[in-house]
Amino acid sequence: MSLDQLPIAPKGGLTGHVERTLKQALMEGSLKPGERLVARDLAARLGTSPTPVREALLKLVASGALEMAPAQSFTVPALSLEGYREIIDIRMVVESLAVERATPLLTEQDLIVLRAINERFKDARARNAAREALHENKEFRLMLYERAAMPALYAVIESLWLKIGPSLNYLFPVDSTRLGEPHNHDLLLEALARRDTEKAVRLIRKAIEDGAAVIGEHFAEDEAERSIASQAAPGRTRTG
Repeated sequence: MSLDQLPIAPKGGLTGHVERTLKQALMEGSLKPGERLVARDLAARLGTSPTPVREALLKLVASGALEMAPAQSFTVPALSLEGYREIIDIRMVVESLAVERATPLLTEQDLIVLRAINERFKDARARNAAREALHENKEFRLMLYERAAMPALYAVIESLWLKIGPSLNYLFPVDSTRLGEPHNHDLLLEALARRDTEKAVRLIRKAIEDGAAVIGEHFAEDEAERSIASQAAPGRTRTG
């Protein structure tokens, strides 16, 4: 889902609808780091007045998912490499706990749905259809975590995905040499079907680590480029 594809808001509960829509866009990478959002523009796309849009944006600011910007606008925060690594460390703990608790609670129907989502994810990934793949990846992970039946834990996980979602764009395009390899989700589904909690936890940690390795390289490159640009800026004086 891109900003141009935002669904028209329903008549009732406008603020909640807008907030849910923007959360989905953040977690799926439809909004990129540094992207500027203007309440009036979003309201026009959603077919509603600016008031509920601004209220939803302010809620996301309060949760740390967005930042205030000049001229009554908002921006998607650009994480630093250090901030990104901190979130990964936290995700390793909370998402492992969610998988540990969810594994024995999954029903056969849950596994059927998760497999279907995974097939759509792999198809989109093979085509380098980033938006589709990131949507299905989010659907897979959050459905699994929701099955842990721990609402407070799920809320923590969602808050972390809101912060890291925009950076998931760095996972694409996928290196073609890796497309033939078994995906972590395939192995995870096998462990879940066997109710092998220990292996399922190891695999979700590996999935997080593998994604972090790819994304972390981009963060490091971006920081290096900013450092070079700063040193080359006109008017900079040397001391020593």
